Amino acid sequence: MKKRWMAIFCAALLTILAMAATDTKAEEETGVWKNEETEVYKEGAFTYYIHPSQNGEEAWVYKIEIQGKKGRDLSIPDTILGKKVTRLGRPERGSVEEELDEAYATLFGTYIEPWHKWVWDGNGAYAAAGKLKSIQIPDTVEVIDRAAFAGLDSVKTIQLPKKVKKIEDFTFYGCDKLETIVLPEQLELFENSSLMTCPALKNIKLSKKNKQFEVKKNCLIRKKNKALIIAAATGKKFSIPNGVKTITPYAFRNASCSEIHIPSSVAKIEGKAFNIYGFWENAKIKDVTISNKNPVYARDGQCIYKKSDKSLTVAIPDKKGELRISERVKKLTPDINMVNCNTSEKSLEKLVYPSSLKRVIVPGFGEIDARNVYFTGSVPPKVVDTNDEFFIELPSNCHVYVPKKYEKAYKKWYKKHNNYAQLYGWHTYNP
Repeated sequence: MKKRWMAIFCAALLTILAMAATDTKAEEETGVWKNEETEVYKEGAFTYYIHPSQNGEEAWVYKIEIQGKKGRDLSIPDTILGKKVTRLGRPERGSVEEELDEAYATLFGTYIEPWHKWVWDGNGAYAAAGKLKSIQIPDTVEVIDRAAFAGLDSVKTIQLPKKVKKIEDFTFYGCDKLETIVLPEQLELFENSSLMTCPALKNIKLSKKNKQFEVKKNCLIRKKNKALIIAAATGKKFSIPNGVKTITPYAFRNASCSEIHIPSSVAKIEGKAFNIYGFWENAKIKDVTISNKNPVYARDGQCIYKKSDKSLTVAIPDKKGELRISERVKKLTPDINMVNCNTSEKSLEKLVYPSSLKRVIVPGFGEIDARNVYFTGSVPPKVVDTNDEFFIELPSNCHVYVPKKYEKAYKKWYKKHNNYAQLYGWHTYNP
C-alpha cells in the first residue's frame, strides 16, 4: 500500500497548503472586526462569544458554548448586545495543541480533521454540540466560516440565511443525521466538501430565484455549464437528471443508492466523481450504467470508457473483489473512478489488464490496488512519468502475473520503471 499512501500524503499536503493560504483572508482583507476584543452574552443554555465590528454595529459570533441538558434547540439571536449578527464561525486552523495543527475549529469549540475522519471532543464540547436537535440561523447572517456546523450529528434540517453567498469547506462535515438542507437564495459559490460525511442527506432545496445554481432531483447543478456539483442520491437506482453535462469530483460522496444511471447528455466525468473523498472509493454504489445514446462514453463489461481515447473512466469490481479491464480500454489516467469497493481499506483480490492497454499516465496504475495483478499483453504498456517522486510508476505491493512467453519483456519493463515498486511475488502463466 506504500504507493497509495505516498499519493495520499501528497494530495492531502497540497490541499492543506492551499486552504491555509486563505484561512484568514476574511479577517485581513477588510479589517472590519476587532479581533482582539471579545464580548460575552448568555441566553438560556447558550453562551455566545463575539468579536464586535470596528463601527460597533455588527457582531461576529465565533464560539457558542452549551451548558446543561436543556441545550437541545438553538435559535441564534439576530442581535447580541445591540449588535446585528452577521458572521458565524472560526476560520482559523488548528489550535495551540501541536497535534491539531491540521484541524479546523467549529462554532461549538470542537475540532475536525477530515484527512483522517475524526472529531476532537474539546473536553466535552463535542458531546454537548452533538445533542443539538435543531438550529435556527437569523437572516442577518451574511458569512458562515469553514467547518462552522461540523459534527452536529443529531440535527436533521438546516436552513441557511438568504444573504450567505458562499458555503465553505467542511461546513457540515460529519452531520450524520442531516436529511434536508435549504441553501441560500443568493448562493454564488459552493464547496461540495461542505457536505462531506452526511450519509442521511436526501433533500437539497434552493430558491428558483438563484442566478448561479438550480436543483433538480435533489442535485445541485451549476446553471452556466450544467455541472453536477453534489447529489443527494437515494433509493435503489438513481438517474442523473438529463441535461447535466459534467459530473464534478465527489458529486456522489453521500450517495446511499446502489446504482447510478448516466444520461446521454453527460460529456465529462471528472476524476473522483463517485469517490467518498480523495482516496476512499465508494462501496455503497454497486453499479454505474450509461445511456446507449451517450456520444462520449460507453460501457463494456466492468468498465465505462471514453470513446475518443479509449481511457478508463469508471471501474466496477464484482462482489468477489475481482476486476477485469475491458479489451476496449487502451489508456489509464489518474482520473479513474472506482465503485463497489474501498481499496483504501482492502485491496481488490484480482485485477486483469487487457492486451489492448497501450499507455498509462502515472499514477494510473496506482489508482487501483489489488493483491494479484495480471498482465495479458505481449508488450508492456508505455508509461508516461509525471516526474513526481511521490508516485510509484508500476503496480506495487502485490503479486504480478505475466505471460510466460513474454517474461523477459516485463522484467525489463519493471527494471526500467522501478522507483521503489515492491512485489510480493513474480509469477508467469500460460494464457
